[in-house]
Amino acid sequence: MKKSLLIAISFLTYSLGILAQNSIQLNINHMLGDANFALNTGAKNNINDDFEVTRLQYYISEISIVHDNGQETSIDDLWILVDVSATTQVDLGSYDVNSVEMVKLHIGVNEEQNHLDPSTYPPSHPLALSSPSMHWGWTAGYRFVAIEGYGSSMYDQLFQLHALGDRNYFTTEIPVTTEASNNEVVLILDADYTRALEDINVRNGVIVHGDDDEAMQCLENFRDYVFTPGSVITSTVDFSEIGKFEVFPNPTNGHATITLETDKDLNYQIAVTNILGEQVAFFNDVNSNVNIDLDLQQSGFYFINLIKEGQPVITKKLISK
Repeated sequence: MKKSLLIAISFLTYSLGILAQNSIQLNINHMLGDANFALNTGAKNNINDDFEVTRLQYYISEISIVHDNGQETSIDDLWILVDVSATTQVDLGSYDVNSVEMVKLHIGVNEEQNHLDPSTYPPSHPLALSSPSMHWGWTAGYRFVAIEGYGSSMYDQLFQLHALGDRNYFTTEIPVTTEASNNEVVLILDADYTRALEDINVRNGVIVHGDDDEAMQCLENFRDYVFTPGSVITSTVDFSEIGKFEVFPNPTNGHATITLETDKDLNYQIAVTNILGEQVAFFNDVNSNVNIDLDLQQSGFYFINLIKEGQPVITKKLISK
């Protein structure tokens, strides 16, 4: 009898699946068409308008993950201010998630927080006052997307789209298929910002700050076109050239040393982002065989990214107490 009961319990457990706590990480590959995104770089939208972007920031909030045969887990009290000129890697926390089927998110700030006073948040909070400003005013709320640049073949026509409004707070659903590995689930999205300007005439310049016309269309484009399931960007690095990339001590009390040792005299970049995806330090033209001092002003969880030719090729995690 006991043996039959044990078999029945084992079968039921196998059938339902055992969910384990795994760390969930969101990575966004910033793109212009098939190329890596870069500011002040020429691109075209679908109506063949030439443009270049000088600023692009947007909010992500109310993320949820559909996983393990249709279960849905919400990531509460998280707002991400994405600056596409920096690497976006965000630790979403640990959840009972093994196999992911879809990611749902919103571009913008949910109505409950959209009309609160930004001065009440600590400076490090994504909803705090920032420069350049992402807050339009207590009545209007936050800019959900701020995209600025120049259109025309000569790149001499200014365009600005500052898109906002509770009625434009859309749900975006992206099918993402991934499994937990080494107690971590990595959600990778590709974001093609040429599609943010889908069917928007920027060749003559367009300036709209508000919740209608081209600003609304931009948010609809984010909802419908910008995000697709992503993959790890193929690296141009020969990993045999990298002998060591380490951060010590880890955990740290605010001061750490980044060590890079390579077999070739090449240039890299190192970007440091916090748990909210905000870049807190950046080191350009990092040569081989160097030690870099890193001072962190706040405790928390950080990503240390080794970058070559615009691509993060190695990422280390650092805890600062």
